[in-house]
Amino acid sequence: MTFLPELYEPMTVGSMNVKNRLMMAGMSAGAVADKNGEVAPEMIAYYLERARGEPGMMAIGATTVVPPVPGQPNILSFHNDNVIPSMTKLVDAVHEYDTKFGVQLWNGGGTEMGRHQLISPSGLSSNVRNARADDGKGRKTGQPNRALGLDEIPEIIQYFAEGALRVAECGFDFVEIHGGHGYLISNFMTPLFNRRTDKYGGSFENRTRFILEIVAAVKAAVGDRIGVGLKFNGDDFLGDDGWTLEESCRLAPLAEAVGADYITVTAGLVGSPKLTIPPMYEPQGCYTFLAEAVKPTVSIPVGTIGRIKDPVMARDLVVEGKADFVCLGRPTIADSDIFGKTRRGELSDIRPCLADCRGCIDEHLIRGGAASCVVNPRMSRELTCIDVQGASKDNPRNILVIGGGLSGMEAARCTAFSGHNVTLCESRVQLGGQIRLAGMIPGRREIADILPWYERQLKKYGVDVRLNTLVDESLIKALQPEVVFVAAGSEPEVPQDLMGIVMNAANIEIMMMDDLLEQNLVPGKKVLVIGGDQNGMLVADYLADGNREVIVVEGTTHFAQKLAAHDRWYLLNRHKTKNIRRVKEVNDIEVGGNDDVWLVTGETREMLAGVDTIVFASDRKSNRSVGDLVKSVGAETIFVGDAKDVKSENSGTIFANIAQAYDAARTI
Repeated sequence: MTFLPELYEPMTVGSMNVKNRLMMAGMSAGAVADKNGEVAPEMIAYYLERARGEPGMMAIGATTVVPPVPGQPNILSFHNDNVIPSMTKLVDAVHEYDTKFGVQLWNGGGTEMGRHQLISPSGLSSNVRNARADDGKGRKTGQPNRALGLDEIPEIIQYFAEGALRVAECGFDFVEIHGGHGYLISNFMTPLFNRRTDKYGGSFENRTRFILEIVAAVKAAVGDRIGVGLKFNGDDFLGDDGWTLEESCRLAPLAEAVGADYITVTAGLVGSPKLTIPPMYEPQGCYTFLAEAVKPTVSIPVGTIGRIKDPVMARDLVVEGKADFVCLGRPTIADSDIFGKTRRGELSDIRPCLADCRGCIDEHLIRGGAASCVVNPRMSRELTCIDVQGASKDNPRNILVIGGGLSGMEAARCTAFSGHNVTLCESRVQLGGQIRLAGMIPGRREIADILPWYERQLKKYGVDVRLNTLVDESLIKALQPEVVFVAAGSEPEVPQDLMGIVMNAANIEIMMMDDLLEQNLVPGKKVLVIGGDQNGMLVADYLADGNREVIVVEGTTHFAQKLAAHDRWYLLNRHKTKNIRRVKEVNDIEVGGNDDVWLVTGETREMLAGVDTIVFASDRKSNRSVGDLVKSVGAETIFVGDAKDVKSENSGTIFANIAQAYDAARTI
């Protein structure tokens, strides 16, 4: 047990008495509306599960204040009174626990993707790249967008004030104005997006007029009934084009003067060098220095956010005076009981967030679906996936899991949690499978953080883990399993149409991706990587660290399709700093008699001179051979993870393997 008493010092925020310094950040994840735009039962289940741990404050994220336009999807909105009854029901449920509950009010401005006409200060897209491409002569890039008229600005401000009144009417404890991340308010603050020449553009005073008028209007509307918070970027990271930390330090005391009861300092824009949702390539706590700079300028509490997943780090930030409180976002998705476990001192039991957005908010923000989680398959399914420890203890079954990768460990964990008798056999000397290899890639060591957690969980629930153990017929008969999970993973293979490369490359060393990493093989100085999805792109990054020239070839029109968008952004930027070349739409690869390598793209053939190593990182095949053995002894057989499927578009990821194993294990 590791207790962190410093996190549980109370704090005054406006008229609120906040009992601790650990907060659940406002996120759109979990904010689910039904067909009428009211709170859905799934949303209540999501917030209740996290409220049980009693964070100091928790908020519903990014809730709009303006009327939705025709054709817009069902969304939660505080633009009229229709939302009050269902929101009141949610508030009453959460207030069964000792936590302060609030709403983040927001207008997306120019950031929402393709759903309706957007508004902005100057009619520009909020994507940095698109805004910089605009020539100021009417050529607009990105989505249809229009500039707010001067007469419309007071109307938007009034929407925020009226929305805050409805928040108070529902019984919430506070409202938070979202002024960051390139949304409408942030757009007014950032010179790149705000090219106005009226009183809302140009100087610092003019660019901050909109946000300060909103804060003042909200405070005037709600008074001391509820707290009023403000979230804004500490820095856009755009240099002279962007909002800067110096300006943040000037804004903070002005916001306090017009009524802000607390400030949360965030960072980043769509397309900025540092993104709003930093992936694992950014260090943990990457934006804390911004809050640290703003904090001395005000007397109200200042909070920090951004890649903080460790309660010990949160405690240290508070103790060191870098922030008054710490907001956790994605870690509350990865482990819904993170606040309860922190309070109880069960830190080693917290399921760690991997900052891998592929199975996380990517699904929600980019594709409009429910948010999910790489490591927590119950995310967005809290209402329907209710797991009870020991539910099967009165009628346990003998379970054998073959393979100790992620899918095997999850199948073992889940069935043992239910009370079954579980044996897990792994042929290697340690658990982990491919995730250990993934942790060897530069900047991605953290992805293997889930392994120690799984090892502790297997021990906690009594799984008989047998390492360095090959499963044969005699072992199966000795164990007499009633159910066998085959989680033997996959292995790379040479695509059938490229077998000629292996046959003709007399002096070119041929390597498979897994062997390269697991056996620490040393390639030559000019390496051709075949396969430009996530595996090939990550391996290229790994190889280029050895001062090599690397060429990655891909048959499709896109690279790293299975990688999260935020991860891909950082990885591509890393590639630009290294000696890596990418070639897409490659139809064929030929090796001539002198070990000359030819790339065929359409009608073009290009020779690559001097290639001394070829690494295959494209096709994989499921390892299913042990399944035939299991079936021969009559046990119920369930294939999970890569052993089940590694060919389809949605297979072969951490998210897919854990979620599929979890779903299969729950049926036992």
